[in-house]
Amino acid sequence: MKTETFKPSDFTNFPWDSVLQKTESEVVAQNIMKILERTGNEFKELQWDQYKEERLKDKNFSEAEKIYFQKVTKYCESSSLARTFSNSWNKF
Repeated sequence: MKTETFKPSDFTNFPWDSVLQKTESEVVAQNIMKILERTGNEFKELQWDQYKEERLKDKNFSEAEKIYFQKVTKYCESSSLARTFSNSWNKF
């Protein structure tokens, strides 16, 4: 089995034109990648509580992010899934 060679830091650019076609979803997906980058730069399943805690540190958090988080979190668990989220993330 091939080891994951890409890191969340490779996916911190804005994911234009995502499969969900919703800017709010794209912003939350980018937030998740930035959080994963600064908390070890490894892909993993991020829980809502962890996301919220990290976003509160950014001082720009809204509870309204939860609905979008639930829709995009699965795309942020590996580089192969991230590449299916957005053409701009499918650069490898």
